[in-house]
Amino acid sequence: MASLRAQVRAIERGAGTADQVARCPLGLEALDHHLGGGFALGRVHEITGEARGEVRDASVFGFTAALLVRLLDTTRGGDVLWCVRDANMVGGMAHGRGLAALGLDMDRVLFVRARDEAVRLWAMEEGLRCTGLAGVVGELGPARAGEAARVAERRLQLAAEASGVTGFLVRSLPGHGAAGTAESRWSVRAAPSGGDPRPVWSLSLERLRGGQPGAWHLLWDPQEGRFREPGGISPRVGMRPETGPFAASEAAA
Repeated sequence: MASLRAQVRAIERGAGTADQVARCPLGLEALDHHLGGGFALGRVHEITGEARGEVRDASVFGFTAALLVRLLDTTRGGDVLWCVRDANMVGGMAHGRGLAALGLDMDRVLFVRARDEAVRLWAMEEGLRCTGLAGVVGELGPARAGEAARVAERRLQLAAEASGVTGFLVRSLPGHGAAGTAESRWSVRAAPSGGDPRPVWSLSLERLRGGQPGAWHLLWDPQEGRFREPGGISPRVGMRPETGPFAASEAAA
């Protein structure tokens, strides 16, 4: 019934009502203006990286953590459910110390380990239906074409719209699947920081429902919890590596 009600609301909204969606600002005026005020809450967003093979991509985890920092600061209530992929011989997984160094409050993150992607998708959908959560993250493999994949993503989108919980599909490998149903799709690449210990990413917004694609070169400031333009920002000389925003993934042993 919740899914049907969400479908009816989506039909009633129709085109041109994107401004009515609650949004989370990212702290950079140009980026927020392009997004219509920030990324949409109560929707599912897809984040892909530049990994090769099964080696996981730390920039994907880092950018996701940054979005969660903004989300938790905006919503003020609720925690995050993070459905992780297990580490293997060549692929690491999100690491608590790395995520905390990026500014994410680990007391508000609950990690769930699932044996395969089907179970992670199920856990994500259940989490997105829980109005006590602020966000749900699911680490998935490469995007796949086909009706089954579209149906799975559509179910997640409907669950998010019905509850208002925001979802993030995280893929280290982008894959070559169909367009999917995500509200937005981001491609993240690590970029040179010029000696600044804070992470810098090249972001490509490949899809935005009701909007236009775009590209930015941004620095994440974990102390202020916001994005900045990297140009003209002096490195923080003397920051100890163990306390700085190091990569948010750890290689498997």
